[in-house]
Amino acid sequence: MDNTKYKLAGMAAIALAVLFPIYWIATFGLMIDNAEMTFSTDFLELSGWDILFVTIGALEIYVYFSLSKYFRDQIGGGFIANMLLAMAFFVALFHSTVAVDILLGLGLFPSIAETIIDVTLVAGIVLLLLYSFALIAMCSAMLARFIALPNTLKLFAVGMLIAAVLQLTLVLAVVNIVLFPALMLLLAYHFLTDEHAVEVV
Repeated sequence: MDNTKYKLAGMAAIALAVLFPIYWIATFGLMIDNAEMTFSTDFLELSGWDILFVTIGALEIYVYFSLSKYFRDQIGGGFIANMLLAMAFFVALFHSTVAVDILLGLGLFPSIAETIIDVTLVAGIVLLLLYSFALIAMCSAMLARFIALPNTLKLFAVGMLIAAVLQLTLVLAVVNIVLFPALMLLLAYHFLTDEHAVEVV
């Protein structure tokens, strides 16, 4: 196994664990006062938060790709690997909505800006739900191989399954601001230590 590659994935997971709550705590904090106004303002203005949003998406995609390769190479978990790729795809689409920020922030399509924002918000929710279903499928497949998994990935699978269920409720998804970073730190520990070798069963 390429240790350098997985160490980079571990560092990406740590960076994600730090940046993810910073962005979403700030976002949900602004939503407390006026959610509709917050979304509209965010889409109509370009700021450093947009860069952070894209960075978080890139890190998450990289972590999922790395974990996908790990499962395909180390455990022969083709289905798990494919679900991770599907999750990376949905994350990419979700974070690509920053393109709407750019277009509207540049003053394009002012007459239909509100409609574009509404459509983007609905699309974002749909993508998060699709991501959650792929995550549930991935976690279920991991739990089916529970005995073969290292301890860190056993905890990761259970934690991510809980995160997926919370995400589906939408309202309780706010808990993932804390849970998701904790799981990324657990995954980072897996990547950065010697808990890679598993018994293929």
